[in-house]
Amino acid sequence: HSFITYESKTQTHYIKYLYRFFAADLGYNLFMNRKHLRILSIAIITILILLYFTSSIFATTDKCDYKTVSKVIDGDTVKILVGGEEVTVRLIGIDTPETVHPNKDVEWFGKEAAKKLKEMVEGKIVCLKMDRDKTQDIDKYGRLLRYLWLDNLFVNAELVKQGYAFAYTNYPFQYLEEFRKYARDARENNRGLYNPEKQKEWGDKVRKNKAIAKTCGSEGSICPEDAINYIGKVRTVRFFVRKSYDSGKAIFLNSKNNFHDADNFTAVIFAGDRYKFPKAPDEYYWGKTIDVTGRIKKYEGRAEIILEKPSQIKIKSQGITTSIDKD
Repeated sequence: HSFITYESKTQTHYIKYLYRFFAADLGYNLFMNRKHLRILSIAIITILILLYFTSSIFATTDKCDYKTVSKVIDGDTVKILVGGEEVTVRLIGIDTPETVHPNKDVEWFGKEAAKKLKEMVEGKIVCLKMDRDKTQDIDKYGRLLRYLWLDNLFVNAELVKQGYAFAYTNYPFQYLEEFRKYARDARENNRGLYNPEKQKEWGDKVRKNKAIAKTCGSEGSICPEDAINYIGKVRTVRFFVRKSYDSGKAIFLNSKNNFHDADNFTAVIFAGDRYKFPKAPDEYYWGKTIDVTGRIKKYEGRAEIILEKPSQIKIKSQGITTSIDKD
């Protein structure tokens, strides 16, 4: 029963007690006659039978629900397949920086946390478990609250240990004290999101790129909120990529946190053209200010440009323009 963890402590103590008792008695009985050895053999068999059934009882209280992770949403949320339908699961006891919130910028180390979780579980069969007390089942957003295990790896705990996630201690849960200890260790060792020097470097870079985006309207460019006024015309739109998303069918580079906003501008790279661009374009272009050139189209009331070749997109950096030419 490879998934038995903390809740099996009682069983472990019981096993140790029996072992000590009979190990001590064994030394004596080795000197006894066959009758005593026969009694000892029966006792050992009885113990093995008892251990089997107690092991089954503990396994039942720690039951796995095996499901395939169809998609990782962010560092603490995934989608699983249940009867062919996708169901959202929020990992218990952890909290990672925002990457997909419609009203918030991407936060420090959020992209790294999401990438790590994706590498760990996306497309794989995982074991889902409820909290021992079953006080956490479904949250107010309708998401299942679960612990995730991949073979013998406790995913929730591992993310905290490596500094990809905070320990979320607002509500009591089974491993609360353990997670606090893991988070403290990560913080004391400047691991992951607890590295202040890298966080400052990241923040400075993002602020500089946002400042460059404010030069839109110069050098023949237009601002993203004005693009809607140039439908059908070829223009260069300069904007800071606040949100990026890879749906599998297309990569979307958005000027606003909420792509539903009427003044959001989107640069779109369809899956058939993604090989022409840098690997993982959604990650490569996020957080940068770019100049995108092409014919502006209207889609669901918002302006967009479809990118078919890398020469249509140039990265702006402190007055320097960088392009990726793979045409």
